[in-house]
Amino acid sequence: MMRLDSLLVVCALLASGCTMVRINSDDTSTIEHKGGVEAGRDLADRACRRAGQQSAEVISTVNKDPEAPPGTGKQVTTFRCSAGPQKK
Repeated sequence: MMRLDSLLVVCALLASGCTMVRINSDDTSTIEHKGGVEAGRDLADRACRRAGQQSAEVISTVNKDPEAPPGTGKQVTTFRCSAGPQKK
């Protein structure tokens, strides 16, 4: 429950910057953002740190619009928070 509350606070903070965090029914979360893979990784790490975890494991980053060229427009990054350091 604490993780959910923390991620909802992060969602409110990031949403003001045109970024949205969504908590999924499994143990993953998604962030909708502008920018490429690195921007998604940075936002996911920041969201996890605010939720009391150490880092994020990025599962995927894809274009919200599948017709758009890779890395352009809105991106959706799916991630899982981790208590350990990020695996590269």
